[in-house]
Amino acid sequence: MDIRLFEKDAMQQLHWSLSDIEDEDYEELMAVLGADENNKMVDPEEFAKQFM
Repeated sequence: MDIRLFEKDAMQQLHWSLSDIEDEDYEELMAVLGADENNKMVDPEEFAKQFM
């Protein structure tokens, strides 16, 4: 996604200021905003059971 388009969307939809956006790490913001159910933490024991 283009950085300017992301900034525009964040300002319009999330009501962030330009300084809010520019003060944050772009890659981290994209990772957080792109998270879904597949990115949730898994119990290590449950994870290990998949391979037993």
